[in-house]
Amino acid sequence: MWGILVSYFPEWKVFMQGFIVFFIPYIISRVFNWISTSKED
Repeated sequence: MWGILVSYFPEWKVFMQGFIVFFIPYIISRVFNWISTSKED
């Protein structure tokens, strides 16, 4: 079933790679900002 979905969306892997590349660094920076602000409190 998953192979059929992937064949229907050839750009899905590219979209996921872009999502990972842009979103994971954003999450990491947000986590570090949250940690630094929580330590100040």
